[in-house]
Amino acid sequence: MSQFPIDVDAEAIFLDGSWYTREDLSRRIRAMLDSGDFNVARPSMALQELTQMMTGVRTLAFRSPPELADALTQLASRLQQSVGAVIREAVTQYITDANSSGQQQHQQQQAQQEQREARSEVTVRATMPLPTSTTAEELPKVIVNEPQPQSAVIAGPGALKAAGVEPVELTQRKAQAGGGSGNPEDSSEQRWFKQ
Repeated sequence: MSQFPIDVDAEAIFLDGSWYTREDLSRRIRAMLDSGDFNVARPSMALQELTQMMTGVRTLAFRSPPELADALTQLASRLQQSVGAVIREAVTQYITDANSSGQQQHQQQQAQQEQREARSEVTVRATMPLPTSTTAEELPKVIVNEPQPQSAVIAGPGALKAAGVEPVELTQRKAQAGGGSGNPEDSSEQRWFKQ
């Protein structure tokens, strides 16, 4: 970016309150040296910047509908600028806005990527490779600790029969294993709850 304002259309640079072309600056520097004033650093720098700018300037052409061309000409005359200056300013603003919104989008995408990476560091999902000859006994065992109910619920014989499960009378097994219960008149339901 130039240290001095440059008018590309007029091929002039603003220095010490006046606009100078390359020829004007050359004459000014020569006059300063002829008069014994060797403080030509600023005019020389301005001449160098103007020369570099004008060497790199490119002419662009674009097509426009008549309404846009007329509106552009009216705006330039109202602003007391050339049409080229208005177009350069508009394009510069457009590029600046596009770059800043592109930068914002890039920053948002980067933040989202960082969030995804943070989540992936917390949760790692990997399958455990198993050899084809693995048996069920060799697989890792999963133990789930379920909360125990505060009071144990025991299903009676009616609930078991309703569920399609035949209740087993534990007292009869004891009796068979231990030689009998000793009281044959106990009903099966009473024997069930005695245990």
